[in-house]
Amino acid sequence: MALNLLPLNQLGAIETNGTVAFGLWLPWVSAADGNQVSVKVIHEADQFLQAIAPREFPLTNEFREPYGDFWSATVPIAGTAPEVPGSAWGSAGRYVYRYTIRNPAIGLLDWIIDPYARELGVGKLSAFTLGYQPYVWSAPEQNWKTPALTDLILYEINIAELGGDLERARDRMAYLSDLGVNAVEIMPLSNVGVSVDWGYLPIGYFGIDERFGRRSDFQQLVDIAHQHGIAVIVDMVYGHTGVDFAYYDAYTRLRYHDNPFRVRLPRTISAILERVPTSTAS
Repeated sequence: MALNLLPLNQLGAIETNGTVAFGLWLPWVSAADGNQVSVKVIHEADQFLQAIAPREFPLTNEFREPYGDFWSATVPIAGTAPEVPGSAWGSAGRYVYRYTIRNPAIGLLDWIIDPYARELGVGKLSAFTLGYQPYVWSAPEQNWKTPALTDLILYEINIAELGGDLERARDRMAYLSDLGVNAVEIMPLSNVGVSVDWGYLPIGYFGIDERFGRRSDFQQLVDIAHQHGIAVIVDMVYGHTGVDFAYYDAYTRLRYHDNPFRVRLPRTISAILERVPTSTAS
């Protein structure tokens, strides 16, 4: 089965001048079948205050050829009044959010993460920063050139074990350079559903796991690594996900017999893959 992929600039939570556009691609999940999709949003500063609940906004469904069902909403946030006095709603900073689906046969499906989130909150939450400022790269970055493949001296890094986060890993670039290392391979940075995981059961692909830091922390790590002559390779996992990955989680809880995102390989290819040793490098 082949899927036509929606452009990424229409998916996730995208802020423009204080207004956030939410876009969620959910083939087969249509309003015509009685489904309702909404997004729940709360400022990170309010997240654990019992008196302040997330604000919920309904998404509108449309069928986009040849992609399928697309749900979207545009939410003005900057400068808008909070519903509860003392709430940080409307102010700059990080917000966390999640999607919900109300299905006439199943009921409420809550806590669906955004598969296209660029930032991530604690636990199974997506995030965005209101007033986000793009990272400013150092001047030498414009002239950076990756060493030739045959010249790479590679050092594999698990951020969780090399200092614990991106900031501490960044501070070790000079040490690695002194060892003669000119390339680091970073084990997966994508977020996972459990706290102890080397990154091989991802539930999101477009953001940095909040345990390690934020996207600006990773950009700074790359910037400093390049200043020390070190190329950066990021390990990614595309063959499988964790059970909380939105497209597995949502379609499973909806009790669909199939999943539009599940790739079905020809039997001959599947048989070949089953015989490949698990230690084979990719």
